[in-house]
Amino acid sequence: MDTKDIRYFCRVYEEGGINQAAKQLFITSQGLSRIICKLEAELHVTLFKRSARGLCPTASGTYLYENCRELLERLEDIEIGIRRIERMDKELQIGFSCGVWNVFPFPKLEQFQRENPQIQLQWEESENDSVMDKILKRTLDVGFVIGSIGRDGVYARQVYQTKLYALVYEGHPLYDKEQLSVGDLREEPLLTLNERFYCYHSFVGRCKDFGFVPMIRLKTMESQLIYRFCREKMGIGIDVNIHKQEICMDGIHRMELRDAAPWSISIVCRKDRREEKAVKKLLELF
Repeated sequence: MDTKDIRYFCRVYEEGGINQAAKQLFITSQGLSRIICKLEAELHVTLFKRSARGLCPTASGTYLYENCRELLERLEDIEIGIRRIERMDKELQIGFSCGVWNVFPFPKLEQFQRENPQIQLQWEESENDSVMDKILKRTLDVGFVIGSIGRDGVYARQVYQTKLYALVYEGHPLYDKEQLSVGDLREEPLLTLNERFYCYHSFVGRCKDFGFVPMIRLKTMESQLIYRFCREKMGIGIDVNIHKQEICMDGIHRMELRDAAPWSISIVCRKDRREEKAVKKLLELF
């Protein structure tokens, strides 16, 4: 099977019709119909049922789509990886986990660029697991990720660490304490960042270590909302104090959550790439 034909088939499947897919692929409807017919003949199956309403995938068509999407994504990763190898020592793709940018020393990257003008820097922000997967697939060269690293073939070195804090509103029985234990939050409604952030998973896992599932009332992508709803007495907030802008603390007591896992950043790369010229220079800088 031609991978181009498979890509075209997937687009027809997703759009539910030849005409819609053809417009996006910049080919004629007749040409796209011939490609689908050719694929059906090659596989000796019917991939779509034709009707006045359009195309409806058969069981074989759905099976082909579900298995080919993963294959095409893997091929795209391979193509990107090959291009990255060809441009080794000429550019660096850097991945940042969500939240890292709040404390990252970008002047160091500016320094790296001044000292290595021949190397082009590109970066992106994503979830922790996504950054790690791209490091392993070679679509990213270096990553800055949060928390412990437990991946085979990955070199990691911690470059930053801070603590997790509880935010308690004035009038709450815990407000006057100097610090809290994770166990103190067993029966408390909680306000946290959502599943895109490592601190959420780290905190939930630590609560389970203490024998309970936390009662999370609110999950958000905006730390400032945690403080807002804490002031409105909706619950105790869980946060890392890494904010670029000053946050109003009126009516809120921020205190260390002493036995929570620390919030840390590590620089990571594949072990077999540590000695590549551009990667090595960046590792040395941090």
